[in-house]
Amino acid sequence: MSARLVDGIRPTRRSAVGAKRPAWPCLAFGGLLATVGCAEIASGPHGTYMDATGHPSAAAASAARLAVSCGETVSLSSRNFGALEFTFENATESWQQVEKVQLDFGDPKINQAVSIPWGSQLESWAEATNQRNAIDAANRGTALEILTLTGELVSLAAPRRHGALRASGGIVSLASAAALMGDHLQVQAETEEQTPNFSGNHILALPFDVPPGLFTKRWIVLSTSADPKLGCISAVTLTYELADKTSYRVALAFRNTASSEWQRAACLVKYPGTSYDGL
Repeated sequence: MSARLVDGIRPTRRSAVGAKRPAWPCLAFGGLLATVGCAEIASGPHGTYMDATGHPSAAAASAARLAVSCGETVSLSSRNFGALEFTFENATESWQQVEKVQLDFGDPKINQAVSIPWGSQLESWAEATNQRNAIDAANRGTALEILTLTGELVSLAAPRRHGALRASGGIVSLASAAALMGDHLQVQAETEEQTPNFSGNHILALPFDVPPGLFTKRWIVLSTSADPKLGCISAVTLTYELADKTSYRVALAFRNTASSEWQRAACLVKYPGTSYDGL
């Protein structure tokens, strides 16, 4: 039985001075969030479709049936964690099913350094982030702008043992999770001998459907070291395969400022002049 999210995460006003506040958290992580002024469906800039050699391709873009965008949910960031939201928009007249997904940050060393929490560790991250945001809002003396997730922020697929025990969990490196491109996970959790599993609206919960004329939102939480030597991770290449076995690669930029706590030192080097006002 899958574990359910505790309370909803409460994103707070944590953004860079002068940075554009994205509209996409309004529909973040599969839950309709009650907020004002939300008008955009995309999670961020739409991605650029690539050919097999990794170059932008008008032919690939023309053949693609989905428009994909990605953005960071800044209010859910912390020193070692970044939360990304992906939106898949389907302008066709047919349902599109995404059966396989692979993420690549452009460098094997970065892929090895990026980990994906799952199970009980993902649940603990959600609880801690929720509490951190509530404390942050209280300390600022502002009314809590509670953007409650009505769906599952963290729908954990790690099975509970004997029904009452805490769900198992751990982290798996992105490089190891390359096997997620297949039909079944073939990697082992770093904390115990069990295969990581994902469900709900997690981008690695496969397959998922995109209805005609509408869109589907997926999310992932990434864990990295705070060491600035890793560099500022600001883009990802998403490879996905549809039910008809056609495969597409799309390059996605999800941030261009140091507006997040996640990797702040490294991103200030990459994007000087931007700042984070959450301290």
